[in-house]
Amino acid sequence: MVNYARLLQTFLDLIRLKADSGHEEPVVQYILPRLLQMGLIVRRGAEGRAENIVAVLPPTPGRDRCIALSAHMDTVSLPTPVIPIIKDGVISSSGNTILGADDRAGIAAILEALETLIEKGLPHHCIEIIFTVRKEIGLEGSKQLGHNDIQASMAFILDDEADPGHIVVQAPSHAKILWNITGKAAHAGDEPEEGINAIMASAEGLKRMKTGRIDHETTANIGIIHGGVATSVVCDAVVIEAEARSICEKKLEDTVKTMVEAMEKGAASLGAKVQTRIQKSYRGFTLKEMSPSVQWASSAIRRIGLIPVLISSGGGSDANILNEKGIEAVNLGIGAKKAHTSEEYILKRDLYTLGDIVYAIMNGA
Repeated sequence: MVNYARLLQTFLDLIRLKADSGHEEPVVQYILPRLLQMGLIVRRGAEGRAENIVAVLPPTPGRDRCIALSAHMDTVSLPTPVIPIIKDGVISSSGNTILGADDRAGIAAILEALETLIEKGLPHHCIEIIFTVRKEIGLEGSKQLGHNDIQASMAFILDDEADPGHIVVQAPSHAKILWNITGKAAHAGDEPEEGINAIMASAEGLKRMKTGRIDHETTANIGIIHGGVATSVVCDAVVIEAEARSICEKKLEDTVKTMVEAMEKGAASLGAKVQTRIQKSYRGFTLKEMSPSVQWASSAIRRIGLIPVLISSGGGSDANILNEKGIEAVNLGIGAKKAHTSEEYILKRDLYTLGDIVYAIMNGA
C-alpha cells in the first residue's frame, strides 16, 4: 500500500494550484523537483514552462519491459483558487469553483506510487511518466508528443470519472463542425423584407437536425451559437460550433454528413449561404480483454482485492491519442465525480484506492 497521508497531502497541494489549460506552470514547478529528487531522468519539460513533462525511472536488473503512466496537468477554467474541504470522507471545493480532482488525483497517485516504489526498493520495469498540458481544450499536449518521446509499449492513463478499478477499453472518435451562416443585413424597422436573417436561417437548419444521443454508439451536440449586432438590424451572420462522436467511424461520418446537409438545406430555404468546416479531433479505440495493457491493469486491480470492470466511454482522453500513435493505452477510473462543475468531489477512499492501483501497476509483471 502507498502512504495515504502523503498521498492526500500531495493531492491537496495540487488542487490549490491555479493552472488551467495553457497555464500549467505552477503544476510543472511542483512536479519537476519531486521527480528529480526521486532520481527520475527528465527527457522533456522545463520548470516555469507550460509544456509536457516526460520522465523515466530506469528499470532494476532483470526487468526489460517499459510501461508508461500519464495524467494531465491542466483543469478547465478556474476563476479563483480552490479552497478544499473534507467532510465525512468527501473532498470537495468550498467555493463556486471546480475541485480539480480531474486530473490532480491522477497526478497525486502517480507521484505517491513512485515514492513508495523507490522507498521500498522493489524491482520494477522501466517506468515512463507523462504529464500532459492542454488536455481540456482538445488533447493538445498529447498530440504534440513525438515518437521519440515515449519508449513504452503500453500506457495507463488516469483520467476517467468511473470508480477506481474500472478500465476504459473503448472510446469514440470525435469531430468538430463549424458553420458560418451568411444572410443579408437590413433595417429591422424600415425594410425587414430586404434582409435575410441568419439567425432564422440557422434555426431552419437546426430544426432538421437530430442531436443528443443518436444511438448507443453515437452522439451529436450543438455547443456554441453567436451572431447579430443589434435588435434593429436583420442579422446577417451567425457562427455555430457543434460536435459529433461515435465508437463507429462510419457512423461518425454519416452523422456529420447528415448534420451538414440539414444545415445547408435549412439555411438555403431562407436564402442564406453556409460555409462548413469539419475537423477530426481524435480517433477512437477498442481494446480486447486479452490486450496486454488490459491484462496488466486487470492484474494490478485484482492484486489489491478488487474485480476489474471493463467499460466503454463517451469521452476522449490522452488514451485516444496514444493509441493512434501506436502505443496501446487504457484509461483508468480515478473516481472524480461531477468533473468540470462546482459540485465536483472525490472520496478519500477512492483516492487511496487509486494510489494502490497505480503502485500495483508499477510493481507488476
